[in-house]
Amino acid sequence: RSEKLPEKPEYAGRLAAETEKLVAQFKVAEVEKTAGAEFDARRASYEARARELYVADRAKYVTPEQVSASHILFETKTRPKEEAEKLAREALAKVKAGADFNKLAREVSEDRSVKANGGQLGWFTRPEMDPAFADAAFALKQPGDLSAPVLSSFGWHLIRLEGRRPPAQKPFEEVRDQLMAEQRERYVNDQREAHVARLRNEKRAIGRDRLG
Repeated sequence: RSEKLPEKPEYAGRLAAETEKLVAQFKVAEVEKTAGAEFDARRASYEARARELYVADRAKYVTPEQVSASHILFETKTRPKEEAEKLAREALAKVKAGADFNKLAREVSEDRSVKANGGQLGWFTRPEMDPAFADAAFALKQPGDLSAPVLSSFGWHLIRLEGRRPPAQKPFEEVRDQLMAEQRERYVNDQREAHVARLRNEKRAIGRDRLG
């Protein structure tokens, strides 16, 4: 500034344009803030609308089927697939002969989390797992059922089913915050877009007046 750089023609126009952009961003932030406050002030009516949306599309708010399983993994990154499959079949034979599955997992599984969890993966849905692994796990029927060795992108697995949860409808109270947040975001976006559209129309009108 002491060298009066902002006043030089090659910089003045750019500075003015950047300032206009920044002021426009300030205005948009104010519009969004005001819109959010308006929504919050009418929260009760929007909660009623949230309940209507929930009732109209209950299928959207269903917890999918889940299973809980344990596994033993033999990786194929460091050995041929045939060798890993052989190790998996040997482990399966030991389990069928009475070996404790989770104890054996701690001894031989190459899943890096096995020391902490004994091969137990907890509850999961199909999309959360490798497709081949998920198909094998969800095909098991009763807790304690064992899969044949199954090849996934990680290696060969043995899988034992621990439990199964059917699909379940989420209560409105569980999804209310999600529905309210979606409505709030939509309201704020609509208000912002309406404001921007008004500014564009005003700018066009000014341009026509100048041309006229």
